[in-house]
Amino acid sequence: MTFDPDTEPSQDDAVLEDHLAPSGLSSPPSAILVEVDGEAAAFARERGISYAEAQQRLGWQALAGDLDEQVGAALGDQFGGVWIDAARRDRIMVGVAGKLGTDTVAAVQEVARKIGLTEGYDILQVRRSMAELDRANDWLGAQIEKVNDGAAATLTAGLRTDLGAVELQVPADGPLTDAQRELVAAAQKQLGDMVVVGRYAGRATARACVYPYCDAPLRGGIKITNSGTGCTGAFIAKSKVDDVLYQFTAGHCAYENYDDWSTRFTDSSSHVVGPVWHWEWNGGGDMSILRIKNPAGWDAEPWVYVTSGPDTTTNTTYKITSDKKSVLGMRICTTGAYYGRSDCGYVTQLGVTATYGGVTVHHLGRGSFCGTGGDSGAPMYASHVAYGLQVAGYSECDSLYQGIRAAESVLNVNVLHAK
Repeated sequence: MTFDPDTEPSQDDAVLEDHLAPSGLSSPPSAILVEVDGEAAAFARERGISYAEAQQRLGWQALAGDLDEQVGAALGDQFGGVWIDAARRDRIMVGVAGKLGTDTVAAVQEVARKIGLTEGYDILQVRRSMAELDRANDWLGAQIEKVNDGAAATLTAGLRTDLGAVELQVPADGPLTDAQRELVAAAQKQLGDMVVVGRYAGRATARACVYPYCDAPLRGGIKITNSGTGCTGAFIAKSKVDDVLYQFTAGHCAYENYDDWSTRFTDSSSHVVGPVWHWEWNGGGDMSILRIKNPAGWDAEPWVYVTSGPDTTTNTTYKITSDKKSVLGMRICTTGAYYGRSDCGYVTQLGVTATYGGVTVHHLGRGSFCGTGGDSGAPMYASHVAYGLQVAGYSECDSLYQGIRAAESVLNVNVLHAK
């Protein structure tokens, strides 16, 4: 079964049309309007829509992560996922597995009301629950880790809630081993139409390597170095048990580079950020934190140094006010230290299993934002919300990121928020 992203519909169009539930379509215009340092203007250009419409759609998106978490808790095994559908004016889709009864619809609407989402979402019946998709994705991810070990070309897979499926991709330009071919066949046989098979270009490559520096306060989006290794420092974090401050970056950056990491001021003078405190680069994720060695001198702030790009304008003090889960289809941006400009794209997969640097990592996000070597650890954000850490890429604009909520949990820290 071949997946064509240009022709494949979101879920089953007949199901969608038959089971759309009212979600405030006749409500007054939403008060959730977002303008964040040119984000709405850039989004309006991308979509060919008005500035006001772009503000409104980004406002919906800013609440999608909350909707995903809280509706998932409310519906349990009936929860069929949340995603953003570009073909339907970037509205948020809420999937319900099984019967779409009045009680279920009311439960979703109550959650939406509580988080302040009065419009911009639709409730639809889907064939499979997130629990089913997660089990299939976890099984496939575990098998991929085995067959990718030592292979020149690697398989990758991730969740496509919009299709009610797991997407398994094979490399477009590399020979598969016998074990990899057998797994593709076994997945199709065992999962049936719960798996879609496609191709991807390039190779997943970790993005660890001179671009933006800032004077204090310390912030995300700057170049950090250790013994010749260059990466990007991400969000400032605070311990969950005391007031100690840290800076996020990618886990593979910290691997074998445990001592002090440094950055520079704009006068080119070098300054120590601090040593690696905790790192993970394994099946559980790709994340690390540096303990800030001179907190008084650095006076760290919950900012990102957003550089100018096709979708962004320069903002050296871009504030991070919250952190959330990302959802499929949402617009997301990144500022890497080496790419030379910030870039935005869309989330294309979640729950991704990918192999890079000989290590297989599960439960990553994937998107169409661009990056290059040295951008590992770069902050992923939108509308002042922290979503993750850039870690790798198959090609320049087919990239992978570590979700921020998982990183917070594993490393026992919280993203520092602006007040």
